[in-house]
Amino acid sequence: MQAQTKTPQARTVLVLLYLGYLLSFGDRVIFGLALKPIKASLHLSDSQLGLLSGIAFAASYALFSPLGGLVVDRVRRKLVMAGAVTFWSLATLATALAGSFLGLGLARAGVGIGESLLHPLAVSLLGDTVPRERRPRAFAVYMSAGAVGSIVAMLLGGLLIRHLTKQGEISLPGIGVIAPWQGLFMGAAMPGLFLAIVILLIMREPRRDVPTQTGDVIASEKRSGVAFLRAHPRFGLALFAGISMAQMGAYTLTTWNILFFERVHGWTGAQSAITLAATSGVATLAGCLLSGRLIVVLKDRGHADAPLLVAIGAAILFATFGSLALAMPDPRLTVAILPFAAFWGYVPSVAGFSAMGEALPAAIRARLAGLHTLANGLITNSLGPYLVGAFSDHLFPEKQGLRWALVLTLVIAGGLGTMLIAQGRAAYRRLVATL
Repeated sequence: MQAQTKTPQARTVLVLLYLGYLLSFGDRVIFGLALKPIKASLHLSDSQLGLLSGIAFAASYALFSPLGGLVVDRVRRKLVMAGAVTFWSLATLATALAGSFLGLGLARAGVGIGESLLHPLAVSLLGDTVPRERRPRAFAVYMSAGAVGSIVAMLLGGLLIRHLTKQGEISLPGIGVIAPWQGLFMGAAMPGLFLAIVILLIMREPRRDVPTQTGDVIASEKRSGVAFLRAHPRFGLALFAGISMAQMGAYTLTTWNILFFERVHGWTGAQSAITLAATSGVATLAGCLLSGRLIVVLKDRGHADAPLLVAIGAAILFATFGSLALAMPDPRLTVAILPFAAFWGYVPSVAGFSAMGEALPAAIRARLAGLHTLANGLITNSLGPYLVGAFSDHLFPEKQGLRWALVLTLVIAGGLGTMLIAQGRAAYRRLVATL
């Protein structure tokens, strides 16, 4: 299929994926915004908050993703996408109705199951509709939806929770009295249900690419992502463990930053959310959009491993500026420095998706993307938030301890991520040279 005939359909697919990722990421940010009232309402510890914002969501997100990738490779992706959006939106609604730690954990697990399909869908759909040379920018646009989702969630969520808090408890027919944070999640569930209907109405199922390259033929015959990774172990280590670890710092900071400003600097949740949306949120969006261009420029200059180079640089810069910002005694200095970290925050994910779009065989692309989501869920979404809660409870239990728990986690993420990605550079160059 020629690139020209792929472009119009690619726009529709990219817009729908963009909206899906925007809503899914907004849900995660809203959960971070509601940590304080959830803790007070359900009488939870920091470790339990870390479990809810990390493992409860990430375990299902991670463990279901390989199966989800297999489904994406074999089932009509239009139906898979609509079903996934509906499922996680209903789970978000269940989050609002949960009245215990266990109930909230099960609801967040449901959100994770639905959202685990989105990245395999993106890798598969964009790989089949976007020409190879344009994929870094397409993935950059797709990943920028996470930044936009953060901005929208922090702005609207901050304003909404402020309004609902002033109103106090809310009485709903057939449900009863709910807290303001529960009303926040109810509002967050509605757009996803609408998007699922739009997907069914306007999306056409793209034609799947057939294997045309030597690597694709071999992978198609074996039909095994595991066989591919055994043949390229260093690339797999860099892509799955390295990229996920590099991304862990940004996801963890996004999860805990509202509570950080509330506890360490005495800000309200709404004040923190609105300020961060207007500063770090905008910087994150700019970084996502420009990272695709940076990868293309480095490739044009002869760096075949451009995605991995960009991921390494982003991991180092995020950990450096993020740690510096968190260490500042004045919250105004923290807000001023954080955008320099936020710019690089989600660049490792853009780089990882670009690497998958270039190097993974088409026949098993979604399955391997599912394995990537598994690693991402276990490391980025699960380990990072939990480490902060555990460090805060056990290593730094004082009031200011959350600051140093976050700094330590960022340093671990940046250091290990950089080392693991660097191990795969040569293997990645050899792999793309054969395609």
